[in-house]
Amino acid sequence: MFRAGVVRRLTPARACWVPTRLVRPACVAPVGGVSVAAVQPVAPSGDRAGGAERSSAAAWGCAAAAAGGLWLATQRSDGKRSACGTVSCDAVGAPPSYAWASDTCGLWQREWQPDWDGRAPPPPKEGEEKMKSQGRVRHLFFIRHGQYDLESDEKGLTALGKEQSRLLALRLKAMMGQVLQENPKRAIEIKFAGVWSSDVLRARQTAEIISEHLGPSVPLFPPDPVLAEGQPAVPCPHKKPGEVRASTLWEESARVEYAFRRYIHRDVDHKKIADEERRKERKRAKAKAKEQEASPAGEAPQAKLSSEPAAPSQSGASVAPSEPEHVFEIIVCHCNVIRYFVMRGLQLPPEAWLRLGGYNTGITEVLVRPTGSVSLVRFGDTGHLPVDKTTFH
Repeated sequence: MFRAGVVRRLTPARACWVPTRLVRPACVAPVGGVSVAAVQPVAPSGDRAGGAERSSAAAWGCAAAAAGGLWLATQRSDGKRSACGTVSCDAVGAPPSYAWASDTCGLWQREWQPDWDGRAPPPPKEGEEKMKSQGRVRHLFFIRHGQYDLESDEKGLTALGKEQSRLLALRLKAMMGQVLQENPKRAIEIKFAGVWSSDVLRARQTAEIISEHLGPSVPLFPPDPVLAEGQPAVPCPHKKPGEVRASTLWEESARVEYAFRRYIHRDVDHKKIADEERRKERKRAKAKAKEQEASPAGEAPQAKLSSEPAAPSQSGASVAPSEPEHVFEIIVCHCNVIRYFVMRGLQLPPEAWLRLGGYNTGITEVLVRPTGSVSLVRFGDTGHLPVDKTTFH
């Protein structure tokens, strides 16, 4: 029914367009910690395609999966092209622009991935208790810069962009010290840990205006180039795929994905904590064994007094507070970056990022809990701007 030829990126969301009985796994390639299966066609009658054709399709599929994407043959044996969901099939020849996206669109899965940041508690070893979640609840305030001058080379803030940033800063300042009533039994005082920004002029200027109003108690950190604007992935739908250069997409998509992994994650690495606890437990056991060897026969070694708190009874067990602390962080960057971060953080199809909007100086709040759950609290909130000062460009 299907044969190798025209290929395109496949995500689980698009898999429903292809009858599952017509494909079977050809290989499994680990990509970014996730096993991705490439597929090869299988005739409905059960007859296999030719050996050479099947080997070529499998090899191509494995190579594409290892490169960061999953590809599926979508040309039928009668020469007609099959339906491809919201993205039209490309003609036979050079691969489509998706081939140059060093992103995770091909790794997206419908099921929630609990260890999405690699920081989830490890499974307990024999004799260990299940590790409890630790760390703070992170409130990430992703803020789009103010309006900027599209005609200038530097693209700095316009007079309106500076006014938008000032109104935003006043709103954030008013939030400082306020008590957020999370629920009837839990009140959270808002304290900003710092201001981060990309190194692009308009974002730097917005961050500096925010910092001036928040005062010295909220540090302004050096600009980070990984937060700069860019093309995070080939959007779907995409009317003009030729607008994006392959080299640009290859570089920028990898950078924006790195920025996501750098800024959006749990507060602590539970695996690292577990490893440290296990090392301490082994050290204690070794010291105890030496004490027993040095003690006279029949005498038990005396316990040494220590000012250090007692360690957990199990090396993997950790004591976590009943109510974790909350930390608020301000990150000034760009619309494309924020849209992609939201899709990736919520584990929604990353290529849908362009379907989201976002006005200048809008606040997008992403909540990351110690358990690894992620929530979108607000998106593009411009409550600090009157309608006549609200702009997209």
